[in-house]
Amino acid sequence: MNKNLLKAIFAALPIVLSFASCSDDDDPMTVVSINPSMPSIASDNQAYQLVSGTYEFINATNGRIVTADFSNTTIVLNDGLYNVKFTGTAKVVEINKSAGDEVSVRGYAENVEVRNGKYDLELKLFSANVGSGFVIMEIFGAGTVNPETSKAYIGGEQYFKILNNSLDTLYADGLFIAESQFMTTLKFDYAPDCMSTHMTVSSLWTVPGSGTDYPVAPGDSLLICDSAIDHTEANASSFDLRGADFEWYCESTSATNQDTDNPDVPNLNRLYCSTESIWILNKQGNRAYAIGFLPSGVTAGNFLEDNVYDCSWVVAGKTKSKSYYRIPNEWIVDALNVSPVNAYAWTVVDASLDMGYTYYGENSTTSENYNKGVRRKVDHYQPDGTFVLADSNDSSVDFIPNYTASEISRKSAAE
Repeated sequence: MNKNLLKAIFAALPIVLSFASCSDDDDPMTVVSINPSMPSIASDNQAYQLVSGTYEFINATNGRIVTADFSNTTIVLNDGLYNVKFTGTAKVVEINKSAGDEVSVRGYAENVEVRNGKYDLELKLFSANVGSGFVIMEIFGAGTVNPETSKAYIGGEQYFKILNNSLDTLYADGLFIAESQFMTTLKFDYAPDCMSTHMTVSSLWTVPGSGTDYPVAPGDSLLICDSAIDHTEANASSFDLRGADFEWYCESTSATNQDTDNPDVPNLNRLYCSTESIWILNKQGNRAYAIGFLPSGVTAGNFLEDNVYDCSWVVAGKTKSKSYYRIPNEWIVDALNVSPVNAYAWTVVDASLDMGYTYYGENSTTSENYNKGVRRKVDHYQPDGTFVLADSNDSSVDFIPNYTASEISRKSAAE
């Protein structure tokens, strides 16, 4: 394409650059046609029309960002590899309820290769509403250091906090916690690609109960940990988790790899775990995590029978294959990707669940991440003073990374 024509198109587009342009006149440029679609919220009796929003084209090589208003249908970019985000709102124009209702919408595309003068971007949008149920409030996975030995403490102090982010009392009975099989720091092209419909899991645990045994009031949270003991007895830098609501416990036949069980704290039910010994969250933080509910009738036995994922991928020119387990995305109510910044490769859940990532630490070394986790931000406060946490399905926006574990802060405050 003629370079002068490209420059003329570039000058005519109403885009906003979030950085000072420093491209050379000789840098190759490409016209990108933007084609948003909303298949997840469109049907025969409803339609949505975008009314606001912003596209972000993030250069995966240098981090520079070009933004464009939702009304743009084309944009000119320097050739390169981009991650694309859209955040905005759509208005109902035809549905069996009042026209004019609005929903928050998001979109995400990763590793978009822009080059050769022309590129058609098909960007799938999806709805994202705040404060609708249980959300992951905090994950503490990096661990602490024993001050007496200056070594990492391995005693089961990792935990999740799950918050009722709605205005109604919810029941935690049957709530599951899942960890991804795939790592956010190691990318392969798994075939068949099931990410748009499933999350591949390495571990799946559920809260016990018959349906109404564990009510959680609006704004209240659950503390779910590895070992619900007083860890300060062995490590002064740790904390007392005897007040946890639940713990995950792995009964092991290994004499050297035994888990600790507090009989006064209910155990989660284990549907599946890729390790037969104790389950430990990766201290670098390189997985995705999700919570949700299993459909009625799903048990540990039929889950393993019905949810096998046979896949293959290529490493150094050789094809590898393996069977994993997966859960349908429709079971999931909240998910987030975790990855050190310097080793991030990709998101391992569908963008409709999370189109970003958060981190314990910027680097993949564990030593600088001790005492750190991730915690969800407050979106707004209710008139009664209770808070609603951010839930835009973008963990790079919704979470505070490199967050000092709240149980450490709570212990310090009590002292």
